[in-house]
Amino acid sequence: MTEPPKMFDFDTFDRSLGRMIREAAMLEFWLEQTVKLLCESPYGALLISGESSGRVLQVCKVLIDAHPEVPEKHRAEFKTMLMEAKAAFDRRHWYVHGAIGWEGEGIPGNARSRRLKASQDFQPISMDDLDELCGELGRLAGRASHFYLLLSGNLPKLSAGEVGDG
Repeated sequence: MTEPPKMFDFDTFDRSLGRMIREAAMLEFWLEQTVKLLCESPYGALLISGESSGRVLQVCKVLIDAHPEVPEKHRAEFKTMLMEAKAAFDRRHWYVHGAIGWEGEGIPGNARSRRLKASQDFQPISMDDLDELCGELGRLAGRASHFYLLLSGNLPKLSAGEVGDG
């Protein structure tokens, strides 16, 4: 006798999805705070208000480059974190913007329509991947908050060698 297909556990998926969205929101929050700080203007929020995560990442990169007083070591670490954040946000998009669908033998996944493409892209859902993404976004939010705190405490007086390891 064949086993019936295993039912997808939507409760576990939804809890993990909610956690992932919360971690991504925290990462975006700290990146937005960094933009406001680096802009050094009360109008800094206008640069990123309502913008996509990709735009916030671009503005962060431009602004960190505009501050030569930030030691190169910290600038390089920040840019590495921005690249990792872009990859994590790209993974997040699959979960947030995809519709649940099934393929083949009842494999659950996210189906997304793509620009100028007649067919939909389908990516099987992996709870392990989703849980890993939650951890990655949490780690990146911690790094982003670290850079924000590093910059907010030292930005007016930064010069090469003034800032300790962080």
